Amino acid sequence: MATPLALTKEETYMIADSLAQASSLVLDLRIRQRATLSQEEQQLLEKHENHLDMLVSLFRAYGIYLITEDARQASGELMQAIDKGKARLKRITDIKAGIETAARLVDLGAAILSRDPVALVEAAASLRSKPKKDDAPA
Repeated sequence: MATPLALTKEETYMIADSLAQASSLVLDLRIRQRATLSQEEQQLLEKHENHLDMLVSLFRAYGIYLITEDARQASGELMQAIDKGKARLKRITDIKAGIETAARLVDLGAAILSRDPVALVEAAASLRSKPKKDDAPA
């Protein structure tokens, strides 16, 4: 038994187009020779034309199937890329929060060194405060 051949979508559409052209030629022959062909010959040509049209439909349907498979794969890759992007965005948000906390600690250290009680209270309060809504992670 012959091994099945996997066709690309381009090859599939090329075969479908060739079959469609063959069907068109059979139709053209059937119409042009209508006066000289017997009823059986006309029916046989019409049968072959219909068979070719059916093959065209099958090959085009298979081409569409191949395109959907490619689209499914692309969709999966897109979802993976979105997930990676979200993970990186979360990491950036976490780093930003760490930098903001470090800046508040520096403010507290400067307040301690300055021995200014008001600055010390403000720096301690800023350490305890939650980030603004705009700075909060999404």
